[in-house]
Amino acid sequence: MKDLTYIEYLFLDCISTERPIKEATLFYNLIGKRTVSTMLQCRQYDLEAYFTVMPGMKPPVLKKGLERLLSDGLISGNDGEGFLLTEAGSAKKADFLSGHAHFSLGNQMEFALIQGVLRRRILFLIQILSEMLHKNKQYYPIEREAKEQLWMKRLLTQHSGDNATFARAYGEEWGIYLSRLPERDAGLFALQFEGASHLRKTTGQMAGLFSLEEAEVKILLHQNWLRLYAALEKEPEKFPVLSSVRQMTIKENGLASASAEKTMRYFMNGHGMEEIISMRGLKQSTIQDHFAEIALIYPGFPTQEFLDKEKMQYLQQLVEHKVRVDYREIQKVFPGINFFESRLIQIRSEVAAKHG
Repeated sequence: MKDLTYIEYLFLDCISTERPIKEATLFYNLIGKRTVSTMLQCRQYDLEAYFTVMPGMKPPVLKKGLERLLSDGLISGNDGEGFLLTEAGSAKKADFLSGHAHFSLGNQMEFALIQGVLRRRILFLIQILSEMLHKNKQYYPIEREAKEQLWMKRLLTQHSGDNATFARAYGEEWGIYLSRLPERDAGLFALQFEGASHLRKTTGQMAGLFSLEEAEVKILLHQNWLRLYAALEKEPEKFPVLSSVRQMTIKENGLASASAEKTMRYFMNGHGMEEIISMRGLKQSTIQDHFAEIALIYPGFPTQEFLDKEKMQYLQQLVEHKVRVDYREIQKVFPGINFFESRLIQIRSEVAAKHG
């Protein structure tokens, strides 16, 4: 029997033995469809690590993969009821993933929208400071967009002290982070860097150098970028330069969609729901979806501003006991609750279960 492809093992990793998942739900999660429904399901299925990791995938690719897993007896069920991982599938997945990389870090969902620009800025800064340290002004910048070049110039003018000291400090931060990775992972990660007398490698070249599939190289790199972002959040004092790039990027772009971030800014400036609906010229359901998206992404969302005392007490009990509920259970407690409030309770209990 022909062995599974790497991507088919990843599909297998997305399916559990306990909660059946439908093909459409899995597909929208993998391509990163940014609706509140998809993002909530992503959390409910514990698939945050897989959110938007295959943005360009076409539906037939997933369908063919699921058919293969079904025919091999690795999953059971159908698209109407959803798919479950079988005992054979669980064993095969465990065996493969014990020696190969897969998507496992939940902050993938948090950084889905900004990781591209954040990664580009961090790598561009490596090149600039390396060339600066070697006093080389004749080099081709890896970042071609003028707005990003201007952004980097602003960053460089903000730091105090001489450029050489700044460059060495940045290098020391990378030394700290890379020393935390396994030797192979650190070696792979550093091959992305470009600077004086050093050209970055493509993932294909990295795969050849380390005798890995290119898909695994991409996953390893991706996971270690996410580990970096987590380290910057937990230990900003150890990574002052990297943390400043991260924080400035989040402040400028936000972690949610641009429209949701705009709605939230209006709210934080003191405007109520009705005012925002009028000011933005959008439907109430759209504005509520904006708040729901923010509530899904930011642990510090001001839930108490949208739920009355009784509903907040109910939510607090769910949070304390790490209980997950669906809308039917909520409606049993609050028969007259509206859709937005019910969804908000679901969302915040899910977020609390993950963030504590």
